[in-house]
Amino acid sequence: MLDPAVTGLSDPSNGEHSPYDESALMKLALEIDALSTQASHPWDLLQRLSEAHGGPGAEAERTPLLVMAERALAYSFEDDAARYGTVILGRRFSSSGGDWPPAFDVVDGDEKRCWAKFADIVTHPLPLAQFSDLALSTGTRSGVQAARALVDQYLILAEMTTLDGYYRASCLRRAWSLTRVYPLGMEADVRHRLFEMAETLVAVSDVQPGLLFRAVEPLAIPLRDGEFTEPDRAQVVTLLSTVDRLHGRSSIVFEAVHEVRERLAQNAAEREAARGSLVQSYLNLADLCDGFLRMTWLQEAASAAQRFGLINLRDTAVSALQSLSVDDFGFQSVTTEMRVPRHALDSEISNYRWSQDARGAIEIWLTNPAPTGSFEANTRKADDLSKLGMLSLASRTVVSEQGLPLRSGIGPEAAASWQLERIENMNAAVSSIVLANELEAIKTEYGQISAGELGRHLATRFNCDPEKAVAFGDAIASFWDGRFADAGRAAFPLVEAGARGLLLALGDPLFRIETGGSEGKFPSLETYLERLAAHEFDLDWIRTIRGPVATLRNALAHGHRIDLRREEAALMLRTAGLLVILTPPDSAIVDRAEVSVRLRDPIGSIAARVRLRRRWRRVWTAAPRYFQRPREGWKSGAPNASDGSASSG
Repeated sequence: MLDPAVTGLSDPSNGEHSPYDESALMKLALEIDALSTQASHPWDLLQRLSEAHGGPGAEAERTPLLVMAERALAYSFEDDAARYGTVILGRRFSSSGGDWPPAFDVVDGDEKRCWAKFADIVTHPLPLAQFSDLALSTGTRSGVQAARALVDQYLILAEMTTLDGYYRASCLRRAWSLTRVYPLGMEADVRHRLFEMAETLVAVSDVQPGLLFRAVEPLAIPLRDGEFTEPDRAQVVTLLSTVDRLHGRSSIVFEAVHEVRERLAQNAAEREAARGSLVQSYLNLADLCDGFLRMTWLQEAASAAQRFGLINLRDTAVSALQSLSVDDFGFQSVTTEMRVPRHALDSEISNYRWSQDARGAIEIWLTNPAPTGSFEANTRKADDLSKLGMLSLASRTVVSEQGLPLRSGIGPEAAASWQLERIENMNAAVSSIVLANELEAIKTEYGQISAGELGRHLATRFNCDPEKAVAFGDAIASFWDGRFADAGRAAFPLVEAGARGLLLALGDPLFRIETGGSEGKFPSLETYLERLAAHEFDLDWIRTIRGPVATLRNALAHGHRIDLRREEAALMLRTAGLLVILTPPDSAIVDRAEVSVRLRDPIGSIAARVRLRRRWRRVWTAAPRYFQRPREGWKSGAPNASDGSASSG
C-alpha cells in the first residue's frame, strides 16, 4: 500500500473523506490535458510530461502521483494471444526488458483507482481514452456503458489527423476488439471503418506493413453472429490481392497476406491456393535477386512448399536451386602464401626408414592418426574462436561445391559448430597431402607391389578379412598408377563393408527386415557410425568418416564429382585401410548369411566373438605407440617384428 502522506492520497479505510487529494490530482490532470494538445500518442505525451517535470529541482517535483500517471501513459496496445486480430492494453515496446510498466495484477489498488479518477477529470480525447481503458482493463470500471463510452473515445481518436497514423489505426482496432467482447451493436460499423482505412492505406506507395495490416488483419474475422459483412468476404479477398499486387515485393507483406488468406479460407482448396501463392511469392522474389540472395529465397520457397505438401512448386524451387553455380554468388577467395621448408610436410617420413620393404612401409602408413585431428583439441579451439568478435552472432550458410545450400545457422552455438567443421576440414586437407606424399615415397623407394601380395600380407599380419585386404591392395595399386578416382571409388565400399563387419563381430548386426511393401536392406553409413560410437569407437575417426570422407563419397555417388585429386584419394584409402585391418576374417561370410541366420536362430545370431572387443580397441590405441620415434634405451632401432605388441597394428 502506498503511503498517503507521500502520494497525496488519503487513506480510504478511515471513511472520513475521498481517498484522493483532489487539488493535487486536478492540477496534474489539467497539465496532462494541456500537454495532450501537442502529443501524437500516449508515449509522446509521457515524454512531454516527464520533460515538463525535469531540470533543476526535478526530484522534488517527481511525486508518486506523477510516477503513477507516467506509468499509466506507458501502457501500449499489444495483440491478444487468445483471440486473433484483437488488441489489449499491454507493455509492447514499453521497455527493453519487457518488464515495465508493471503487469496489472501487481499494480496497487490505490494506483488503479487513481487512474480511474484521472479518467473522470481529463477532457482531451488522448488521455481520456488511455485512462478510461486502464480503468476498464483493471476492473476499476466495468459494464457495457463504460465499454461503449471507451469505443466512442477511440473512434474520435481514429479520426484525428494530427495524431500518429499507427496509433490511429490501433485505436480503431482496439475499438473493434471491444465490440467483440461487449454486446454494443457497433461491430459492423467499426469493421467498416477498418475497411475504409485499409483501402486508404493500401494506396500509399511507401506505407509501412505494420500500419497497413493493423487495419487489414481484423477483416479476416466474421461478425460475432457469424455473418461476413461490412465488408463481405469477396471484398476482403480483393483488398488482399491489391495489397499483394502493390506491395508484394516485400516478404513481410506477402507473408502477412498469406496469414490473412489462410484465415479467410473456407475449404481445403482455398487453403492450398493461399499456400501456393506464398510459395510463388518466394519464387518471384528469387527471380528479382542474384547470387546468394537468390539461393536463400529459392531455399525458402522449397522449404515452404515441402511443408505444405506442394510437390510441383517444391520441384520448381529445387530445379532453380540446382541451376545455380558457385560463380553466381560472387564469392571471394582469401588466400595466404607461406614459404615452408620442403621437409615440413614430410616431418614423419623418416619413420619409414624402419621398414624392410613396401609391405612394412604400408604397415607404418596405416598408423597415421585420424586426418581431422583430435576431436577434443579441435572442439576447444573452435570454442575459443567462436567467442571472438561480432562474427559469432552473424548468420551463416554453408553451400556445396555445386552452389546448393547445405545448412544454415545463427548464434554462438552455430558459430562453434561451423568453426569446428572448418578446423577439421583444414586438418584433413593437410593430413591428406601428407598421406599422399608418403604413399608416393613408398612407391619411389620400393617400387609397386601387386594387390594380391599386399592383401595376403595384411590378412596374415592383422588377421583381417583376406577378400577385403586384397581389394584394399587393388585400391592402393590404382593410386600408384595415378588412377586416383578409381582408387577412391574402390576405397569407399571397403569403409562400409568394414564398419558392417565390425558391428557383426561385436554382436550388433544391422539389417532392416522387409516390412510391408519395403524390401529388406542394410542401413546408411551414418547408422553404422552411430552404432560404432555406441561401442566406443575412436571419436576422432568417427568425425573423419562422417565429415570429409562422407562428403567425398556423396559427391562421387551422385555424380557431382567425376575425378578425385591425389590427396582426396589418399584420404579415402587411409580410412578404408583402418576398417579393413580391423575387420575379422569371417565377416564376409557373416555379411552374406546374416539375414538367414537371424531368421533361423535369433539367439544364436548374436556374435560369439565378443572377445574381439578388447582386441579391437587395443588395435587402434596400441599401434600408434608402436611407431613412435625410438625412445632412450632402444639400442636396436625398431622393435622386434615378432614382438607381441606389433601384432596390434
